[in-house]
Amino acid sequence: MKKVKTIFNYLLLSTIATILILILVFFKSVTLNAITFMDKMFVAGVFFTSCIFGISIALYPNWWRKNKRNTNHTSNLKKVKTGRSFKGHHPDCIGFKNHTIVIRNKTRCTGCFGLIIGSILSIFLMIIYLLIPNNLNLTIWYFIFFLGILIIPFIYIEIIFSKRNRIIHVISNSIFILGFFCLTISVFEITGNFIYGILTILFCFLWLDTRIQLSKQQHSKICSFCKQTCKSY
Repeated sequence: MKKVKTIFNYLLLSTIATILILILVFFKSVTLNAITFMDKMFVAGVFFTSCIFGISIALYPNWWRKNKRNTNHTSNLKKVKTGRSFKGHHPDCIGFKNHTIVIRNKTRCTGCFGLIIGSILSIFLMIIYLLIPNNLNLTIWYFIFFLGILIIPFIYIEIIFSKRNRIIHVISNSIFILGFFCLTISVFEITGNFIYGILTILFCFLWLDTRIQLSKQQHSKICSFCKQTCKSY
């Protein structure tokens, strides 16, 4: 019951954030002040930092937590408790076989791998956005904005599917981060205010955390329907 309430709260907050962004865009359309290169650099810098931080967490989960003693050995503690080893921070179980992928003889989480790809692509796109002047009209920026908004619920739906395809899951998580890129630059361009661009990036963290919570809920569901007694989640 507690997990259901947590999911509900995250979805509620994510919905509120989406509504706020919509209000922001429709009631704060292009200002008279021209966007300066320094404004772009500031938004891009925060976005770069966020992507690099996300990549580091995807590669080395929980490294940033202060209490490393409790976080670094989570998988080992679960192994002792359940007798089930973990690979790619997923149980080495047939129920999670499509949640991991082997890359260079190392097991990786498909979701994290997709997030890494999406972050790298978004960094390159942001560099292009910085270096190449754009003369896109407002209609195109609105299209990019709605594209980013629509990606979020589609990714959430893909997360809660019981049957998972490795490749589709990698692609969907890559698109998720690309959607964040679309939202960040479109809100920034439409409003003409770098503060709103930063606010969008903060909301992206909320949407990403909601995706993580949905993933955890799906993991618990897999374990609950499994006939084995290990119950890693």
